[in-house]
Amino acid sequence: MRKLIFVQREIEDKPGVMALCTYLKSHGFSAEIILEPYKNIRKIKNIKPDFIGFYVVSSAVNWTLDLCRYLKKQLPDMSTILGGPHPTFYPNVIEQDGCDIICIGEGEKALVHLMQSYDGTLSSIENTPNFWLKKNGTIIKNSLSPLLTKEELSALPPCDRSHYLKHAGIRKSPLRRVITSRGCPYSCSYCFNSRYKELYKGLGTMVRQRSVDNVMEELKEVKKLGTKAIDFNDDQFLLSRDWILEFCEEYRKFINIPFVCGSTANRITHEIVATLKSAGCRSINFGIESGVERIRKEIYNKPTSNDHIYNAADVLHAHNMRFLTYNMIGLPEENLEHVFQTVRINQEIKTDYPWCSIVQPYPGTDIAGSMLKGEINPQVKFSYSYFQSSVIGDPEKQKIVSNSQKLFAHFVKHNTDFDSFARLVQSHSVKIHFYPLIFYWHYGLGVRQRFSYTWLGLFRYWLYTRS
Repeated sequence: MRKLIFVQREIEDKPGVMALCTYLKSHGFSAEIILEPYKNIRKIKNIKPDFIGFYVVSSAVNWTLDLCRYLKKQLPDMSTILGGPHPTFYPNVIEQDGCDIICIGEGEKALVHLMQSYDGTLSSIENTPNFWLKKNGTIIKNSLSPLLTKEELSALPPCDRSHYLKHAGIRKSPLRRVITSRGCPYSCSYCFNSRYKELYKGLGTMVRQRSVDNVMEELKEVKKLGTKAIDFNDDQFLLSRDWILEFCEEYRKFINIPFVCGSTANRITHEIVATLKSAGCRSINFGIESGVERIRKEIYNKPTSNDHIYNAADVLHAHNMRFLTYNMIGLPEENLEHVFQTVRINQEIKTDYPWCSIVQPYPGTDIAGSMLKGEINPQVKFSYSYFQSSVIGDPEKQKIVSNSQKLFAHFVKHNTDFDSFARLVQSHSVKIHFYPLIFYWHYGLGVRQRFSYTWLGLFRYWLYTRS
């Protein structure tokens, strides 16, 4: 029997990896997920996989390639497969030592095709759709197969979580992640969805939502695990009014566990929020990104106006629904006034959880093309976390961006004025060493409140996610 294992660094359950693993097993192949691969090398060697797969985001590509090279020394007869956003939008990663094969786009049918065709030689899989592979110094490039249809998506088996539950950090977590749809109707410049639509043009419908029955089938299994909170990780959970109304009715009957979900501000209405709250929704997330409407629309290509943001906040407050706002800082053209406008709009709408990241122009995103021409470090190496570092070349600007991000929630929750904001983010004093602690306090408090963590559980969560 052909064997494939997925390995990952993060101590968290990844719905996409679970879906691939489950789909392979449903077709009779051996598939397993292994966390902390350096600690589990003996287990990996005992399995003797034909392939080792990685879900790769741009911030993790260097770690992934280092691990690929290490594993190939340990298991010279196996092949590495890199899938996910980075190889999809930066396929030249296949040229790197340690990477044998890349999967571009959706992986379910492609992986099954690969496993069915493989006879132990690369020649047997060199024509597999969605895959690029190296053979005798040549890179073979195959075209994409069509996207899964809505009906095919709704027929996928419920995710097998047993692989992740072997790890105590995940097993003891009160939180489970679920994805009910694929695709996003928007094309924000910092997100991969814009390029994804170009990639799959003419190859199917991009935005697809699983049937309510199919989602409920998975959620009933999730409930059996003693889950106390569910995080719906969809790019856009509020895709369809009718779907939400049907979903909430079924969720109340069969699941009845607190959950959080995400949307865009313009889709947040009184009817939808009231329905979500009646089903147990604890918090709704939506993106502001920048308090400067011009930056939000023209640079980030996010079709959200200030009026949308204020109206959404009014609706959420009217229903006593907590909400998280996503924000970004770190564009080369941003100045102190621009950053403070982002702080200020969050103050005005009284967000419960002001979340702020640092702009990372990942390869393949539209924003990368514009930022890479600007004032950024030409030797840019992306941080593993979008909370840690800026790609801007000017050290003084880097410091301001970092300090602003670390203190963002503090500024919002304490209604800090511009003068105090400017003084603190430009500070060179010893107190800046405490800024990360302020960030982690607000971030941790938000995680605890939204996902039912105890303080001890939150500390474990922090330890595991930093491993």
